[in-house]
Amino acid sequence: MTRQIKWATLLAAVSLMAGVQAAPVSGQGTWESTLQARDLDGNGVTDAFYDTALNITWLRNANVNGLMDWPTAKAWADGLSFGGFTDWRLPTMVDTGAPGCDLSYAGGTDCGYNVDTATSEMAHLDNVTLGNLAYCDPALSTANFCSGPQAGTGLTNTADFENLQLNRYWFGLEYALNPSDAWSFILGYGEQHFHGKSNVYLEQALAVRPGDVAASVPETPSVMLVLASLAALALTRRRRPH
Repeated sequence: MTRQIKWATLLAAVSLMAGVQAAPVSGQGTWESTLQARDLDGNGVTDAFYDTALNITWLRNANVNGLMDWPTAKAWADGLSFGGFTDWRLPTMVDTGAPGCDLSYAGGTDCGYNVDTATSEMAHLDNVTLGNLAYCDPALSTANFCSGPQAGTGLTNTADFENLQLNRYWFGLEYALNPSDAWSFILGYGEQHFHGKSNVYLEQALAVRPGDVAASVPETPSVMLVLASLAALALTRRRRPH
């Protein structure tokens, strides 16, 4: 079977399974110890998760706007204002640049299956945090050969995310060798690759922001007003004659 046919077959399989929401799986992955719930708008409901391993905060809802092409997804994430924070973005990864797509079924650096989780926020989320297995078994595959679906592959764990789906999620990074393409990742299949920016076949977006929201709560106008009032009161008392 040619590589092109394999890709088409896998994408067809993904499209049939898209939209399936798995349940949290206790003991699978590191999510129970590395994802900390955050309430951004103070309504008592979890809106995001602080990832202690990556030092980023994931938006809990992984399907806010449905399918989107890359320009729309990037504009949405870059322009997102939620919980008083405006520094949201799409996930990122490391593009090795000049070598291009070093496609490997056993474990590529930036392209293929079982990619380096230390250089890809989505790969780390899928394979480490959630403990999902890539489609190709790294122990039985080679750079040019995929062993086929390994037992337990798929989006078997979504932790406490909302609407996390077995779909392709955009990175906020263009493909270095062709600015008309951008990188994406299929959650549950562990496949990282570049695709045309206009593609909306399976592409979705999940927003993240740097750091922990709990450690950098923005000052709201009401808070600043209270602080200003207290400062004025203190100044008045200081000037009052004894």
